[in-house]
Amino acid sequence: MISSLLAAFTFLTRLPLPGSDRVDAEVLARSTVWFPLVGAVVGGVGALALVGAGRLWPPFVAAALSLLATVLLTGAFHEDALADAADGLGAGGDRERMLEIMRDSRIGSYGAVALVLVLGARLGCLAELVTPEGARALVGAHVLARWSSLPLIGLLPYARSQGAAKPFIGGVTPTRMLTSTVLAVPLVVLSLGSRALAAGLAAIVVTALAGLLFRARLGGITGDCLGAANQVVELSVYLVVLA
Repeated sequence: MISSLLAAFTFLTRLPLPGSDRVDAEVLARSTVWFPLVGAVVGGVGALALVGAGRLWPPFVAAALSLLATVLLTGAFHEDALADAADGLGAGGDRERMLEIMRDSRIGSYGAVALVLVLGARLGCLAELVTPEGARALVGAHVLARWSSLPLIGLLPYARSQGAAKPFIGGVTPTRMLTSTVLAVPLVVLSLGSRALAAGLAAIVVTALAGLLFRARLGGITGDCLGAANQVVELSVYLVVLA
């Protein structure tokens, strides 16, 4: 259990944890159970940064510093995935062409636009949440964002022969999916309160729509698809909370 928990943090964050260079495929597959907990930690760091910075600076500056804290903690892992996925899906063409574009480390116009729009929307939302009560929404948003990877991994095939997310394919069993959901639910309820149900439904709908898109265009998922879905789910939770 400890090894899979550490593996989840190793994969999704840049925390220097022991044994991070010795994680095998089976441990990675088991680590998906802990994805919501990783999200809670990342969201908690963002919430503390938001409230703390809000005591010293205007809301927009506090929101920018909160966003910076989570990006540094995760190494811009999901933001990079969003840009790559947007470039590939936006460029169109056949499946192989889109996958080739997504593998390119350079950011194209679609990726740049996606990053600007999503980061800008997240900043705007966070600037409206600079209170201890509001900042708790970050925890729920990040929990649901990380949870979104499990149904996508569990229900869709991998679109490449190899890739960073390949070890996870087949690892999200119904039992692990249920366990992860049971872990996520109280975290979401405690952080979002009366808005938890609406936020959870929004996360499910966005995840389902993303899965349909990935299946139709790519025949399955890649690691970039998971990261892109993560970003959109996080934003959708903020929008629901503020609506």
